[in-house]
Amino acid sequence: METLKIGLVDFGYRDPRLNPLKIIEDVIDYTYQADKLGFSRMWLTELHTPFVKRPWSDPQALMPILAGSTERISVGQAGVITSIHNPYHVASTYKLLSNIFPDRIDLGLANGIVGDRVATYTLKERSKNIPALFEENTNKILNFLKEEDELLNGGDGVVLPPYKGKTPKTWTLGLSAGSMKRALAQQTHYCRSLFHSASSMEYNKAEVKEYKEDYFQKYNSYPTVCIALAGSCHYTSEKAQKYINFLNKTVVGKGEVYGCPSRFYDEIMKIKEAYSADEIMLLSAAFTPKDRAIELELISKTFGLDSK
Repeated sequence: METLKIGLVDFGYRDPRLNPLKIIEDVIDYTYQADKLGFSRMWLTELHTPFVKRPWSDPQALMPILAGSTERISVGQAGVITSIHNPYHVASTYKLLSNIFPDRIDLGLANGIVGDRVATYTLKERSKNIPALFEENTNKILNFLKEEDELLNGGDGVVLPPYKGKTPKTWTLGLSAGSMKRALAQQTHYCRSLFHSASSMEYNKAEVKEYKEDYFQKYNSYPTVCIALAGSCHYTSEKAQKYINFLNKTVVGKGEVYGCPSRFYDEIMKIKEAYSADEIMLLSAAFTPKDRAIELELISKTFGLDSK
């Protein structure tokens, strides 16, 4: 079987009988098991919704906990809603984390939407245009991470410790191939979601190839392209379908892949080929800790993750 890197995306959705702290405990256990089984990444989402059992809104405080309890897996945020965050604080926090946990910190940059009340609480100037703030703050974050000499010697006298240290792997998150233009301009890797309601399902393989080649010509290295999808793998396709149906009704509405291990493998590889993906990021439909653990075991064995 062909090998493929597979990571995980987690919104914090679990069995509604679990309280928020139990969910966080499960996320830590889930990440620990994923690390042992060879999964490539664990990304937690930022989501400001009025749901009383949400375990977090901004998961930044969980990053060092997840990284500190694992050895190999990369952990990150997918993504930081840059329009409502201070760029200096984001850049300094993630740079420090990337040096405490070298080559294991991912920083996803998202053009997310928040409610008016959250925007009022987080922004000093509520009248400012939030889409414009996304572009402005994203560029500031990247400049803080990349332009160390300019910050120090260009009149600002600013250092983001450690000086000349490692920076996190930065990602542009998008819903269509068009987002690759921004990823190229900002020198970031690219992850495209298929499970958001507004996601484009077009393949655009030629654009992916062009993005990679243009990136190499410009920066002398190749970017990583991920596809994020919602799915479920279980012993039987019937059980997997039960979970994906529940996910579609309650969370995302666009679960793409489900099945027993052999069917799940075939469907994932079709998506990898169709979208020219280097990695797959999976949003699991399994809501109970037991079934998530089963799913991790089955996927790791089926794709040979722990042998890489």
